[in-house]
Amino acid sequence: MASIPKYMDIVDWAVDQIASDVFKPKDKFLSEAALGEKFRCSRQTVRRALEVLEQQGHIIRIQGSGTYISPGFHPIRFKTAEKRGISRTVGLISTFMDNYIFPSIIRGIEGVFSSNGIALQLASTNNLVSGETRSLQMMLERHLDGLIVEPTRSALPCANLDLYHTIRQRGIPLLFIDSFYPELSIPYVTLDDVKAGYAATKYLIGRGHRDIAGIFPHSNRQGHLRYLGYVKALAEQGIAIQDHFVFWHSKEDMHQILHSEKLLEGLSACTAVLCYNDFTALTLIDFLRQNGRNVPNDLSVVGIDNSELAKISSLTSVVHPAEQLGEAAANLLVSMINGAEGKNILFPPQLVMRTSVKDATT
Repeated sequence: MASIPKYMDIVDWAVDQIASDVFKPKDKFLSEAALGEKFRCSRQTVRRALEVLEQQGHIIRIQGSGTYISPGFHPIRFKTAEKRGISRTVGLISTFMDNYIFPSIIRGIEGVFSSNGIALQLASTNNLVSGETRSLQMMLERHLDGLIVEPTRSALPCANLDLYHTIRQRGIPLLFIDSFYPELSIPYVTLDDVKAGYAATKYLIGRGHRDIAGIFPHSNRQGHLRYLGYVKALAEQGIAIQDHFVFWHSKEDMHQILHSEKLLEGLSACTAVLCYNDFTALTLIDFLRQNGRNVPNDLSVVGIDNSELAKISSLTSVVHPAEQLGEAAANLLVSMINGAEGKNILFPPQLVMRTSVKDATT
């Protein structure tokens, strides 16, 4: 049987106290701080308990005044989880449901939630800010026990701060997966993207490459952090940053950038390229072949994700631990639902070497 969330200890105690007339209708209830001290739990856990008590009609909360027992309300006591019929639901908001990373992430999440008796509510933003707004609003209507969000266009300022603040004010455990918004102090579980970009670039440098290009999306924080790792590896070896070796793209113009004469011309001065992910790398490799250039003889290529496509295409790539990342996020959220504090989890990169890279010729 699934363990009972920590916040339900507060709910049970409060219902029992009200039913026993320890707290009478219209009485002022304990403050968040007092409840946190009494149950030795986080403010987030207390807020979640108060939200449940309010939803069930036991209390009312008045901004600037405090929490009060609902007038004229006298609950029936329930002593066991079986009688309460507790069922827990967690929301998961992803940018895309059909990319090659998401199925592995969801597999890891579902395995943990299934063993804990937790149902999963899915939503997709299609990597649109308006889509994230709709998804967050929908999740708020579901009265969830927790929420996992893959941020949308995370390199841009977060446009949904008010909704995220509402989620936290209601005491709903919340964490980010695969990226994060730096404006919000919300726990996140991700690949260490800086180290991923650094490891891939350092490997290319170790193979003798110095003229190394980079291709990154400018709207995703992962792209910025992988670029930072790329820059750090070059600087560490005293290799000057060449602005014209770095190509930025958006979701909308990615195909155009990756099939442009400008890109082909820019790469002609390079011996290697770090691509934001495997999809970018394999799209580029196909374009190079169409234009008579061979990988790795004319250009060495490294991707990030180590997808099945990378394995089939013999692409050197940094592993994205998608399933383990999903498991870690789900386990972290379960612990937060049960009253633990959240924490950031970063997975270290691991490079898988294949035949898309060769030693640079001098």
